[in-house]
Amino acid sequence: MRVERVLRRARLGPGLLLAALAALAAAALLVGAATAEEPAPQAWKRLDRNNNGYITFEEFVRASDERLKRMDKNGDGNIGRDEFMAYHEAEARRRVDRVFAALDKKGTGRIAAGDLKGPEAQRLLVCDANKDGFVTRQEYLQCRRRVAERWMQRIFAKYDKNGDGFIGRDERVAALGDFFRRLDTNGDGKVSRDEFAAAQKAWAERRNAPGPNGRASSPQSDLDDLE
Repeated sequence: MRVERVLRRARLGPGLLLAALAALAAAALLVGAATAEEPAPQAWKRLDRNNNGYITFEEFVRASDERLKRMDKNGDGNIGRDEFMAYHEAEARRRVDRVFAALDKKGTGRIAAGDLKGPEAQRLLVCDANKDGFVTRQEYLQCRRRVAERWMQRIFAKYDKNGDGFIGRDERVAALGDFFRRLDTNGDGKVSRDEFAAAQKAWAERRNAPGPNGRASSPQSDLDDLE
């Protein structure tokens, strides 16, 4: 369904955030492939630049640095909270345009609850702040901001080791090294296609496994965190 695809692409999920901030470029690509945000062959190609069939740690770092440039406006190699929020504010505005183009056919600036079909679309109702049965552009933007703020708190708490309000390159590379070692299950210093695929599968299984309340243990949508 077109609407479902649009909303999935509009997620502010951990994939992009971890890629840009925590230097877990590979983690982001794994998540993207598992959630149809980025096809697995494209994810692999983005990392295995020389097409030799495996990924080295240096390739992980290079991919992370390249994706980081979109957020690191002053080019100092560090990501501050202001840069994080400015990047995701711009992203939110682009995404709200895409969502409303798909759902607000009459250009009213709001989406009626009665027009929302399917679970992904129904999740938009969490953005209906005044509970009037409509989601406005401003309400949707506020949702995106709240999601970004929550991810910022989580990511900085985990990766800003010295507590200076920035995630520096050294901190990013250290985080990436930890993740690389988890992917490199045979310890040979490189990640093969099989190891990459196994990590994708394991992540998808964890994501979809039911938790104590019967829901998936990881949110199916970033808006689930706001419910």
